[in-house]
Amino acid sequence: MTKFRLRAYCRLVSMVILISATLRAAELKPETAAAFDRYVKAAEEDMAKHKGFRDFLWLDRQDPKEKSMVWLGQSTIVPPTTLDHGKEIEVPDGTIQHWLGLTFLEKATLDKVSAVLLNFNEYFHMIPLQIMESKTTKHEGDQYEAFLRLFKKQVSAVVLNVIESAKYTQVDPMRAEIVCRSTKIGEVERPRKKKTYDQERAPEDAAGYLWRLNVYLRMEEADNGVYLEIEMITLGRQSGGILDKSRYLNGFQGFPKELVQGYIAAVEYIYPRRK
Repeated sequence: MTKFRLRAYCRLVSMVILISATLRAAELKPETAAAFDRYVKAAEEDMAKHKGFRDFLWLDRQDPKEKSMVWLGQSTIVPPTTLDHGKEIEVPDGTIQHWLGLTFLEKATLDKVSAVLLNFNEYFHMIPLQIMESKTTKHEGDQYEAFLRLFKKQVSAVVLNVIESAKYTQVDPMRAEIVCRSTKIGEVERPRKKKTYDQERAPEDAAGYLWRLNVYLRMEEADNGVYLEIEMITLGRQSGGILDKSRYLNGFQGFPKELVQGYIAAVEYIYPRRK
């Protein structure tokens, strides 16, 4: 090995060690979790205010042109902002991502779309780019528990084991919602070895890619189809410093939005637009 190659190799090894050490120093702090809970409480209180016939959907409270564009087939994703008494909620040592996906499923019905979204056993088929394994672990009435194994390949692969609870609520014959909240997220210690996917890092050794994952699915049957809104609120480690999100963490920083895109692509594949 030449001196040049040896120096390059040594720099690469040093960088990998630095990345590994820095990424693993991101344990979730109580004040970070409390800020997320505060944000979610404010967001859910706002959602609870809108159960009326003409304001159930976020789209119903926007310019009518936006709903018309979605109905015409222009699905979109927007970044809503939740305030607490008019003020932004600060999240020490953490980052909240809040995304809202909007789509219209032509010729769909509320019952059938609800059944698709509650079938966690098929999520890994429906959203294969982000979910590599999924199953319903418990189902009693309108309450569900599910396991999702999330996957993202960036500088190195990231595999997360997610346990979530879900509740289905039918507001009336034409409207329904599904609320999913993560109850545990574990980072797989050796993401390149499938046989050890059940072995997870201790919380104090985790990189903090994703600490919380809440998904709110709102459906309304109207206009010869179903309007579907996919609202996602996540909590992850704070980016910045040497390992800025524009560098080594940028691969996973985009994951929440990509997951919303995965939901939209899945349902639009099941209910394609008629030409």
